[in-house]
Amino acid sequence: MSGFDLVVRGGLVATPDGMRAVDVGILDGRFAAVRERLDVAGAPVLDVSGCHVLPGAVDAHVHLGLVIGGEPSRDDVAHGTLSAICGGVTTVGDFTVQAPGEGLLASVRRRVVAAVDARCDWFLHANLTTVTPDTLAEIGDVVAAGVGSLKTFLAYPGMRIDADLLGQVVARAAEHGALVMVHAEDQAVVDRATSHLVGRGDTAARYFFASRPDAAEAVAVEAVGAVSARLGLPIYVVHLSSAAGLAAAVRARAAGARLYLETCPQYLFLACGPATPLHAERLVCAPPLRSPEDGEALVRALSDGTVEVLATDHCPFTTAQKEAHAEDFRKVPGGLPGVETMLPLVYDAALSGGLSLERLAAATAGEPARLLGIAHRKGAIRVGLDADFVVLDPAVMTPISVSRLHSRADYTPYQGRRLRGAVREVFLRGELAARRSAAGCVEPMGDPRGGFVRAKPPLCH
Repeated sequence: MSGFDLVVRGGLVATPDGMRAVDVGILDGRFAAVRERLDVAGAPVLDVSGCHVLPGAVDAHVHLGLVIGGEPSRDDVAHGTLSAICGGVTTVGDFTVQAPGEGLLASVRRRVVAAVDARCDWFLHANLTTVTPDTLAEIGDVVAAGVGSLKTFLAYPGMRIDADLLGQVVARAAEHGALVMVHAEDQAVVDRATSHLVGRGDTAARYFFASRPDAAEAVAVEAVGAVSARLGLPIYVVHLSSAAGLAAAVRARAAGARLYLETCPQYLFLACGPATPLHAERLVCAPPLRSPEDGEALVRALSDGTVEVLATDHCPFTTAQKEAHAEDFRKVPGGLPGVETMLPLVYDAALSGGLSLERLAAATAGEPARLLGIAHRKGAIRVGLDADFVVLDPAVMTPISVSRLHSRADYTPYQGRRLRGAVREVFLRGELAARRSAAGCVEPMGDPRGGFVRAKPPLCH
């Protein structure tokens, strides 16, 4: 007997040493061997000739069952993780939300209990929607509960904090090895732009994009960078959307800031403007979509590693939920579906030469796992880690259609695109979790078996 439960053979594998033609041996749900030729006697062999084998994607930024302005997002844990696994995402990072008067630790415990029927593995970030001395005092308990990252906001009335309070959160989190994530938009800039539009009567959804200008992001990133440089501590900027925000981050790093940057597919591959084929309200998300030039700048930054992480900010609503407020962008629930299309979109970009497969694997798996404290289990095809991997076939096309996707949203902003390459199989901890059918759609296999992944601090220190 070979001693393996499965041997993956014949493909190019994304290893920590680059893309290599190696065999991958799996035993007890973990990678047990990665080398040029394994003894397969008695072991099942998965022939992946002509394909690429990448670590299962880690989408570090999803919102499952989030309520915005009274509107519940359409994907709960069961449907959101179904969408994830069929897109090659084997681990998602979801966010707790403090209810009014609820403690931070209580919000984490409530969220852990509520996560049932998950198709992929998941970890948690704790949203600091209320920052008080009691909240700060609970950070150690939250980290002990397996949550190593905390999210704060420089935008949104009722949740936003100023730079001084951000510094207090970052310093307290660092005492426990936790990493602080920041939604970096300056609310004062947003308020001025919004007031100008409303004063002119320009409240229809097509004006939304002008209500949150790139200056709001640049100003906020500069402020976050100043906090990081002053404290000498890392901060993670979520969903970077603009060339202006990117330039502010680069300047902050040059001045001593330790900033880690995340962007999303919508900022790489979509743009606002009259050429957009969907109703404007369907594209409302914050930060908003930018120009094609912004997308090109972010693609270059993702390709060269200036931006470390690609995640989705998956938070889908239906067209009816969006269109109900199409005449007042201030009321449109913000968010887009994206977890199932992230890996196919960026794989298409890699096949066209927009970035390397090594950078693809790092941005969608290795870097989020490393930065957010789950690299002891996830993020790479390496001996000892969970055997999460995706087989991608470069010779097959993927047509994007809402009818082929698994989110409960009834639209996708990428409708009608034809992407090079396709997901063939997805494995979670060594077991087949999704497979491309004869009809060309990726469908789940077996029962839900996702579990909670505890973050392991210290993060990024």
